Amino acid sequence: MPRRRFQTGCLKLIGHSWTLLYWMDQVRDGVIQRVKVSKKIGGMELSARRARALAQPILDEVNDQKDIPFKASRNTLTLAAFIEQWRVSGTLDFKSSTKRALESSIRAHLIPMLGEIPITLITIKHVQDLIGTMLHRSRGTRENVVDDLFRILEEARRLYPGVPALKKRDLKFGLKKPGEGKPFVLSPAQVKKILIAVTGRKIWDAFFTLLALTGLRASEILGLSVEDVDFDNNQIHVRQAAWHGHIQTLKTEESENCVPMPPVLREKLLKHLEGHSHQLLFVNRRGRPYSRNKVVSTVLHPLLDELGIAHKGKRAGLHAFRHCLSSLLLQSTGVAVAQRQMRHADPATTLGFYGHVLDDNHREAMDAIESVFFGPSGSQPGSSGK
Repeated sequence: MPRRRFQTGCLKLIGHSWTLLYWMDQVRDGVIQRVKVSKKIGGMELSARRARALAQPILDEVNDQKDIPFKASRNTLTLAAFIEQWRVSGTLDFKSSTKRALESSIRAHLIPMLGEIPITLITIKHVQDLIGTMLHRSRGTRENVVDDLFRILEEARRLYPGVPALKKRDLKFGLKKPGEGKPFVLSPAQVKKILIAVTGRKIWDAFFTLLALTGLRASEILGLSVEDVDFDNNQIHVRQAAWHGHIQTLKTEESENCVPMPPVLREKLLKHLEGHSHQLLFVNRRGRPYSRNKVVSTVLHPLLDELGIAHKGKRAGLHAFRHCLSSLLLQSTGVAVAQRQMRHADPATTLGFYGHVLDDNHREAMDAIESVFFGPSGSQPGSSGK
């Protein structure tokens, strides 16, 4: 706590400006110091009385100072200064999506709250105060921002001695809001309605069928090239992803795999490729990969509105198709096939036994899923099947 004081300051004309000189407490290199501060009040056209009136609120706040601000000396590296260094060399191995998420945390939360604090003096209390400024956000967001901070501090600790090793278990993140964190999941009946609605629509017929019958992540579908579609062996190879219009590597090593291509999907992909001249399977009018967010806002959400599928106030995205397929597989085949199809990177599973081989049980399971959406005869959505 700063020492209580009463000071009237020194108001003088310096050059062409009225300047207020006063004292205040700051922490420099871990030591509380009383330092002289100067602040311009206004131009010389102000009268002395008017300048004093403008200076008084500043003095009132200083005289009632409750918190001691941190001030870095020339030899002290602040969090903001370290982040500038870290942006150059510490993020070389990060994907574009990871960098974007980190920059969001840095600009919106870390720099405003902790930027001027020396990296060696950041404490659990500082991090707890940071969490306190984000109580209007979801708990997941609060945890993500703290995780990003700890990732930066871990790199700082590797390079500079004295950076504290803070523990996440020592923090309180607050309760989740009702319904928070629950994914938006489409039911099989809703997926079927969507597939009927897009039947015959160029691009989206094949795109949403891929979502429904493969469980691929949207970024993986948007990153598929024509050569990834193996019509000889009826399977689709997953080798890359598209994120905000740019090609990047997959989420995990296990994601690079292949999945079966059921007959209806094969038929729709062949139809989609008629007259197709691009390397990627799905491209916009400029010949570039679609942005997932653009597909959600301009295609998926209008479809949900048209079909009366409630999504307002929810994070309704393309991942809802993956959740639906995963649930169906778990109910019909069990954990092993579901994990193989979803290509989850969980070391506790037995995914390694499946490798890149698509056995008969896996193919039969995917053919059964196809019948849920397209009927037992493999007929088109909306047809009678007669």
